[in-house]
Amino acid sequence: MRLSRLSRFLSLAVLGSLAFAAACGAQQLPYAPNPAPEWSPSIVKPCDRACLVNIMNGYMNAIFARDPSKLPTLARDVRFTENSAQLNIGQGMFWLSKVEPTSFKIIVADPVFGEVAEQARVKINGQDSLIAVRLKVDRDQIEEIEHLYTRGVDKTALPLLQTPRADLLDDVPASQRTSRDVMIWAANSYFDALEGDDGKIGDLADDCVRHENGYQTVNNPPPGGRMMPSPNLPNPNTAQGQYQLKMSMMTCSAQISTKILNFITKIRPRRVLVVDEQKGVVATFPLFVEDGTRRGVPPGPPPAMMLCLDTMETFGIRGGQIHEVEAFPFVTLPYGLGNGWTEGSGH
Repeated sequence: MRLSRLSRFLSLAVLGSLAFAAACGAQQLPYAPNPAPEWSPSIVKPCDRACLVNIMNGYMNAIFARDPSKLPTLARDVRFTENSAQLNIGQGMFWLSKVEPTSFKIIVADPVFGEVAEQARVKINGQDSLIAVRLKVDRDQIEEIEHLYTRGVDKTALPLLQTPRADLLDDVPASQRTSRDVMIWAANSYFDALEGDDGKIGDLADDCVRHENGYQTVNNPPPGGRMMPSPNLPNPNTAQGQYQLKMSMMTCSAQISTKILNFITKIRPRRVLVVDEQKGVVATFPLFVEDGTRRGVPPGPPPAMMLCLDTMETFGIRGGQIHEVEAFPFVTLPYGLGNGWTEGSGH
C-alpha cells in the first residue's frame, strides 16, 4: 500500500513538472535570450579603428549628456570600475557630475585587441580634471569599462594640457610603422628600466619627453624646470633646488639611471592593452606598487611612501623607440589595494 501511494505521488509530481515546463515553454519569459540569428558571413562586421573611435566618442557623449540610455550597446555581463571600485552603470563620479570636454584628448584604438582608450582633460562640475577611460569591445558590444580620474588640476599644469603633442595624434606613414610586437616590447622596456634603476634597459630615444599630470619632468631646456609633477619650481638658490633643476634637464634614460625612482617597488600588472599601429602609440594601465622601502637602502623607521598608484601611460613609439610619454591621471590607492581588474594585485 505504501509503495502504491508513493508511486502515485511520484507520478503526479512528474506530470505536474511536465505541465509546468509546457506552460513555460508556451510563452517567452521576459529574461529569456532572443533567438540567435541564422548564421551568415554577412553578419560579421569587423570593428576597425574608426569603429572603435566612434564607440568611444558615443560613450563619452553619453557621459556628457548624463544619460545612460544614449550609451552604445553594452554586453549583458559588462563590467565597470571607477578608480578601481566596481560599480553599476549610472553610478560614480562621471555619471553623477556635470562632465564637459576640453581641447585636450588622446584616443588610442586597437582593432586587433578590440580595445580603445582615452586620456583627456575635462571639466568636472566646472573644475579642471584629468581622466582616462578604457573600453573593451567585442562584436560591437562594450564588455569592459574602466574609469580613472583626479580632480583639481593646478593652473601651472594647464599650458601643456591644451593640445596633445602632434606625434601622439598624427598617423605614421604605413612604410614607417613599427610592428605591434616591437611596440609592446618597447612599452614594457620602460617599466623594466624603472624597476631596474637603469635607463639603458629602456628603449628610450634621446629626445624622449615625459609629461606627468601636465608637467614636463625630463629634458627641460636650461636653466631647467620641474623634475616631478608638482606646481612648485625648484629654487635655484638652494642646493636641493640646484640638484632638482639638474635632474629636470636629464634625458629619460639618464634620469632613471640616477636611481631617484628606487622607491617604486614594482610595476605589476602593467596591462599593455591598446596598441595603435596607425598612430604609433601604445596605451598602458600599470599599477605602481610602493611598499615603503628603497632599493639599495637599508630599511629604517619611518618607512617611505606606502601606496599603490593606478594610472594610464601613453607611449609615442617611432623606429622602435619611445619618444613621448604622457602619464595621467595619478590615482593614489592604499597600499595593498589592487586595480580592480587583476586578482591579487597591489602588494
